[in-house]
Amino acid sequence: MSERSAALLPNQGTDFAAALSAPPVNNLRRIGGEMFAWSDRDPQRSQSLPRGAVLRHLLRQYAGPGRTVLVAGPHSEEVVTALADTGASVSWLLRSLIDAEDAARNHSRVTVLAGAAVKLDAAEKFDLVVAADGVDRLNSAEGEQMNAAQLVDRLAEAVQPDGVLLLMHDNRLGVHHTVRLQPGARERLDSDWYVADDEYDTQRPASPEQLAARLGQAGLTVAASYAAFPEPAAPSVLVGEGLLGEVSSPLRPRLGTALSQAFAAAFRGRPVLSDPRRLVNRALRAGAEATVAPAWLVIARGPGEAPAVERHELLIGDVHGTFAYEVASAGNEVRTTVLSPLEGSIEREGLRRISEPKAPGADVGYVLEERLLHLAASSNVRQMRIELSQYDAWLRAQAQDGLLAGPVALAGLADVFVTEDGPAVLPTNWEPIEPVSLEIAEIRAVWQFAVQLITSGQSHPWPITSNAVDLTAIILGMVGMGIDAERVRAAVDLHVRLETAEFGLGLSDQHDRRLQLLAVSPGSAAVDVAGFRELTEALWRQRYEASHLLAMMEWTEQIIKSRDLQVSKMDWEVQFYKKTWAGRFLWVARSGYRVIMRDGRKFMRGRRARKAAEAQSNAVR
Repeated sequence: MSERSAALLPNQGTDFAAALSAPPVNNLRRIGGEMFAWSDRDPQRSQSLPRGAVLRHLLRQYAGPGRTVLVAGPHSEEVVTALADTGASVSWLLRSLIDAEDAARNHSRVTVLAGAAVKLDAAEKFDLVVAADGVDRLNSAEGEQMNAAQLVDRLAEAVQPDGVLLLMHDNRLGVHHTVRLQPGARERLDSDWYVADDEYDTQRPASPEQLAARLGQAGLTVAASYAAFPEPAAPSVLVGEGLLGEVSSPLRPRLGTALSQAFAAAFRGRPVLSDPRRLVNRALRAGAEATVAPAWLVIARGPGEAPAVERHELLIGDVHGTFAYEVASAGNEVRTTVLSPLEGSIEREGLRRISEPKAPGADVGYVLEERLLHLAASSNVRQMRIELSQYDAWLRAQAQDGLLAGPVALAGLADVFVTEDGPAVLPTNWEPIEPVSLEIAEIRAVWQFAVQLITSGQSHPWPITSNAVDLTAIILGMVGMGIDAERVRAAVDLHVRLETAEFGLGLSDQHDRRLQLLAVSPGSAAVDVAGFRELTEALWRQRYEASHLLAMMEWTEQIIKSRDLQVSKMDWEVQFYKKTWAGRFLWVARSGYRVIMRDGRKFMRGRRARKAAEAQSNAVR
């Protein structure tokens, strides 16, 4: 296996030779089973490393001065640095010797353990064991292989009686596996080169209940459990047990919006079998989001006096920054609490990152976009006009001198939550530094909704609309607002600026993105997530539209042929009447017949009138 790995990693030999010639490090311990020609750092050949603001927030609650921490498996630099910054004594277990030596040189405050999890000293215990990468990369090819259940037990053994285990466990039925479209992934990803296929491992915990039972057998008690979305390595939405399956919870509308935005960002531009947002939305309506969650994050306590574990209903954070907040329900109110604000101001493309998100406190309401999608599917144009008029009036009330400032300027219809007191803005990530024109902001929001209507293939009252611009004009016409090409381009440019700030697009990417968005028409595929199912539907719609065009062309051609035939026949008759004696005679006869018939009708009408007059006169007498 080492030869196979080295064959596919052309730079690995160079890195290995450089590692051998590098000066020794004092904070590296080789415990046995370390892999020499191997690396878990290459993002092209290995799975992503765990990161994210919500993950760092949870870890900081259990790490601090005087506490010992074991980080099991490869993690991102930011996670290990965040733990070391708390003043805790951190040990980092890595199976790759090259990765371990590099980590030891870059993190002088961390003790790096090079080897397999099976080689950990059973007598060494830790106050906090972190396995946010799961257990799949704790085995080594250079020694004894342990299955997933045994690795869970080994991590539990490393926890102090009053310690805590934070474990991210991958769900093999998760939506990220269901929609994955990566042929040959086992040959491309180094992390998938395992002798034992865990898909047939009957002892691997396959549900949160089985995982909790396994930890219970190991002497730990699960104090908090979360469903992690959209990916195990980069969780940006954590759903607590109090919200899972509770379809009547006031947080459900906000949960749906948060998951939709998280999956759109995570799977942007990645080919998948189907748009994961569809599956997740159906699971939410069925209360089965825990079943399709990409992973389960559990926080287990030892039997001793472990630190109190705080439970959250809904945690939302940023994968790239330190932005994290909690959404919770308290009686009739829904509160939003910032847990990890931005450490510094972030400004890109004339936009500013929001550090203090705010949200409406009402527990009753609905997301405007979902409401409009339902009304469009049922062709309820009258109610759509009412909803849009309410939105338009609210948006104009937020403007000053025709300009919008703050998060509302970049809020789409999916970011608007309609309560009994009227619309309000849900937490968003960006706001403009300079105010934005009211018309441009409203056109962008409605245009974004029109793009979704077209690319999703959902039924709506205007199926023959030629493109997203025309559909935007129709929808805005309901509130008496007109648009032109210049303002549409300005709205699309604003949207591209927002995507550039969020995803770091280059100049060429911005140009291509702008052209793609302006060209959205019936038959266009989704503009964010490249799902094979959606591409197939788009192809079918294109063929459907083409078949209608062909049928219309054929019908038009038949009408033209029929009229040409009638014109030719009339022309033949005219020529016949003009050029031949028989035709002239027939023409004179027909003219005479018309005169006789005309005069005869006049004579008969006059006669009937005289008889009627005589009859009326006799009746009077």
